[in-house]
Amino acid sequence: MNSYSADRVYDIDISEIRKIFDKTPKDSINLGLGEIQFPTPKIFTEYAREILLDGNISYTPNAGLKVLRESIANYYENKIDYENVCVTVGAEEAVFASIFCYINPGDEVLLANPTFVAYKTILKMTGGKARYFHLDPKKKFCLDKHSFLKQITDKTKMVILTNPSNPLGITFTPEEVNFIVSICSEKNILLVVDEIYRELYIREKPATMLDLHKNSLIISGVSKAYCMTGWRLGWIVSQNRKLIKTIVSAHQYICTCAPFISQKAALKALTTDGENVKEVLRMKLLDNRNYMINFLKENLPQSKILINSSSPYLFVNFGKDDKKLCKKLAENGVIVIPGSVFGSNGNGWIRISYGLEIEYLKIALERIFGVLR
Repeated sequence: MNSYSADRVYDIDISEIRKIFDKTPKDSINLGLGEIQFPTPKIFTEYAREILLDGNISYTPNAGLKVLRESIANYYENKIDYENVCVTVGAEEAVFASIFCYINPGDEVLLANPTFVAYKTILKMTGGKARYFHLDPKKKFCLDKHSFLKQITDKTKMVILTNPSNPLGITFTPEEVNFIVSICSEKNILLVVDEIYRELYIREKPATMLDLHKNSLIISGVSKAYCMTGWRLGWIVSQNRKLIKTIVSAHQYICTCAPFISQKAALKALTTDGENVKEVLRMKLLDNRNYMINFLKENLPQSKILINSSSPYLFVNFGKDDKKLCKKLAENGVIVIPGSVFGSNGNGWIRISYGLEIEYLKIALERIFGVLR
């Protein structure tokens, strides 16, 4: 940082994940990205091209195009009205806006250990304090209810979950969900749930948590399930319209609105055409997943695999120091992410993404085998 930096960003550094990416050889195969490495389907890019040629690219209402907000409400089976939807610049802006709008300096927010790395940094920037409840690695990362209850204080204002989990690729059980929701309802705690991986399920799509808690903020978008990360289009919804109204009031000054062209492409994604694209992608990822699990079981039987319920991540323990192993693998042309960057319960584990063409996945797995055999 420099002498002009505000206190809230003074010691904010580049994320550990980005540091790993920046230090690796250019010819490395990247199994660390939180991104499906397939191009955006042509059905969306061609539609966007038509919109561009029309030339009428403009601002939209701050909360997003009404027709898109109606489509998002329909995605949730019309459990909400379009006015309960705010379209955001990716899911991460939705996370930022949620924390920015509802967390004051000194407020406490419960996060899972392990969880997505951005939450704690955004909290730091806004003056909030993160408190961590355990997902127990000795019990397949099940929720430690005692730990959850122990972290709640009179300063607890929010719980943030990813469901399905990044980095674990697993989904909270219905019993765990009911436990969390009941505590949040009883103690009047806001519940923020990032459901961006919900559509990449392996066998059964997990239920949204939208209708379980009135004071919940549910986040999703088109980045993962439609290979549209660069379009930066997400959304945040709630049963409680007042919560969304506050989000919109901040969102209008953060970015005015999500890009017009991205909103139009997202509208195309949330149609029957998009459903077909999504299913093809899901099956492709399933093939990659099965290949990877079989490869590890056959060639590295000592590895411990957390069997996921959602793509594109596998959490794997090779019985090594995770940071040292990731450094060694990077030197041998494979980028993976040490589990410890997501929290102390990730120590010894590695997050591996299989969201890329299978020929590259095969090469990367052979390189991993070469290092570990």
